[in-house]
Amino acid sequence: MASILMIFMLLFIVKTIETGQELRKKEEIIEGFTGLKKNIISKIQKDFEERGIKVDLDPQTGTIKIDDKILFNTGEYLLKPEGKKYLNEFVPIYINLLLNDEQVKKELSQIIIEGHTDDVGSYIYNMELSQKRAFEVIKYIYDEMPNFKGKEELKRYITANGRSNIKVLRDNSGNIDRDKSRRVEFQFKLKEDETLMKIEKTLKEGN
Repeated sequence: MASILMIFMLLFIVKTIETGQELRKKEEIIEGFTGLKKNIISKIQKDFEERGIKVDLDPQTGTIKIDDKILFNTGEYLLKPEGKKYLNEFVPIYINLLLNDEQVKKELSQIIIEGHTDDVGSYIYNMELSQKRAFEVIKYIYDEMPNFKGKEELKRYITANGRSNIKVLRDNSGNIDRDKSRRVEFQFKLKEDETLMKIEKTLKEGN
């Protein structure tokens, strides 16, 4: 009886060790993925700072938010001259940072231009406006913007989305900040983002 109990104990210990090793491997994969993303975000921030260009960069996700007032007139989707000037300066630098580094490019899945509105107006009205604004940015890049390094290659990665008013931003009091909610975002996604989400889910389920 004692020997049977000992066998079960040994099996339990072995299984515990194996589970711990599997979790550690998954944690190491997560650290590798997040490390790459952090490095990319750090490079983006540093490069724009050195050039004296102010960008609203999320240090966790790498998303860059551009205030709609920079690009568009209120309720409009056609780019203002000032908006075109800003994109002429911003886009070549941003794209070069993502496509000129072979390690980054190898892991890059998408570059997303995403339009967002505030909560004024209907969902459908805001969906149309946000989609038109995102598309207008891409249209300008390829129809009017002077050539820049990576412009043709960018076609493999770039996409435009409109999110209407479903992702409004709030102030510290929890109230909707309409000025900040009206924006265009530049985002980058890595190939491993989906894998990372699955691993994180597994880790949470295992805890």
